[in-house]
Amino acid sequence: MEKQMKAAVLHRFGGPEEFQIEQVPVPQAASNEVLIKLQYSAVSTWDAFERQGGYAEMLGMQPIFPYILGSEGAGTIVDIGKDVAQFKLGDSVYTASFLNANGGTYAEYVAVGAEYVSLIPKPLGMKEASTILGVGITALRGLENVLNLQKGETILILGASGGVGHMAVQLAKLMGAEVIAVASGDDGVNLVQQLGIEKVVNGRSENALEQIKALVPHGVDSALFTAGGKLAQDLLELVRNEGRVAYPNGVQLDVNTTANIKVSAYNGEPEGEIMARLSRYIESEAVTVHIAKKFQLEEIQAAHKALAGHYSGKLIVGIDHE
Repeated sequence: MEKQMKAAVLHRFGGPEEFQIEQVPVPQAASNEVLIKLQYSAVSTWDAFERQGGYAEMLGMQPIFPYILGSEGAGTIVDIGKDVAQFKLGDSVYTASFLNANGGTYAEYVAVGAEYVSLIPKPLGMKEASTILGVGITALRGLENVLNLQKGETILILGASGGVGHMAVQLAKLMGAEVIAVASGDDGVNLVQQLGIEKVVNGRSENALEQIKALVPHGVDSALFTAGGKLAQDLLELVRNEGRVAYPNGVQLDVNTTANIKVSAYNGEPEGEIMARLSRYIESEAVTVHIAKKFQLEEIQAAHKALAGHYSGKLIVGIDHE
């Protein structure tokens, strides 16, 4: 086993320019962990907040530098802790582990608790697997656990072409709901339409609110906001009396409303039970993830700059092993 690995590290929190590609020790798998040789890592929207030191400040953490970001990835198991029985060497797996004490997935190897690791479902390739868990879990938790979405209900999904949003429209459709999607830009509208959603509005258009109202003249039963801003606030009025609204923590939403609706913020924490639930949807071959652009690990600064721009779906980095 190699003792050193390539990783994108931070020596202090800040902007994308703080990333450095360096050789660091390969983490060791504890008794309840597996060591994964990564092929790809997701680059997620919440990574920027972590890079800036937001989570460390919010949670009162004492970060240890050099610091390795990355909460999702996919690869092959190369070492197994003595208390782990459900995996074998060589298994192709994907993982989602937030603020991993061993370091994240912007590296050649990651050591992760076995409860945050799953075999890659057959319909998925390694590339897609690396980035579907975080957004998939967040979407699924919002739809099933928080909104309790039922077959035949109408749901409005804002940010439908983003990472969480484009997963949410697929899952909501599979649950039998009528989906009204608000995407970003013409490319976002095209992506959502390709995912089988007929009622899609470009949230960037001047009369977006009027277009959405025309699609739901009697309002909606529920709404999932994966984006905030003025349009989100305006759309609250379209939720029917005693309707439900959910949004992941981190979305900027002013929840002050006179309407009689239930508004809930939530976290998309990974855990074995919801990972298994998502895997079942993926195995139905009716859920996919759209990768907007692939970077190499050495291009991590450019990948993080791209996070601040316009894109649909997700960004990833490929990890070449020397």
